[in-house]
Amino acid sequence: MRQLLSINMDGPNVNLKLADLLQTEHAELYGAHLVNVGSCGLHTLHNALKAGFTMWQMDKLLRALHYLFHNVPARREDFTVLTGSTSFPLPFCGHRWIENVPVAERAVQVWPMVMMYVDTVKQKLPNPSTASYDTIEAAQADPLMIAKLQFFLAISRTFSLFLTNYQTDEPVLPFFAKDLSELLKSLLRRFVKQELLQDATSLRVTKIDVADEVNRVSYKNVDIGLGAESAIKVM
Repeated sequence: MRQLLSINMDGPNVNLKLADLLQTEHAELYGAHLVNVGSCGLHTLHNALKAGFTMWQMDKLLRALHYLFHNVPARREDFTVLTGSTSFPLPFCGHRWIENVPVAERAVQVWPMVMMYVDTVKQKLPNPSTASYDTIEAAQADPLMIAKLQFFLAISRTFSLFLTNYQTDEPVLPFFAKDLSELLKSLLRRFVKQELLQDATSLRVTKIDVADEVNRVSYKNVDIGLGAESAIKVM
């Protein structure tokens, strides 16, 4: 069986140099090179999720929620006395977006209390006068904020299953392409016409022009997830 080489790209320059040295040493010792299967595909998924939600500045909001109360005992006390809650926003990880599901879940949970805190700051509590507070105050004006968070959760959970299955030492690489194709199809099914996806090969799926309105379902039929739908119905 031929041996495979997959490089984790946390530090690209260092890791690529290490890969070259490893290939050279392996060839000298055994007279053959390892099969290079490319860089870690999981990082590509993290970046794909990031690209999809950068427009909404989801990372900026989730970071702001955490930093507003992080290491500020007086502010945390004001929040707890006002809301009766001892749950605070969790730290956001900017380079592993898919792993921020618990962060977004906590944000949805504490959002009503944070809004209560912001309203009270406008009346009598000391204004934090920080960039984090300004970000949250601006987000308060967006009536779709909870729906956006819920949609982010729906998409992130779709990615999370794939991430869980492939963050392993088991030899799962032969299944990677097929499962990645299924992941892409599951995302496209949310807004692309079903007849374009039915029995479509992996290559054909990648060639669907999602920018062409002809290929997309009507706006009312876009699948935004149950959480986002519920949030909009409440509005």
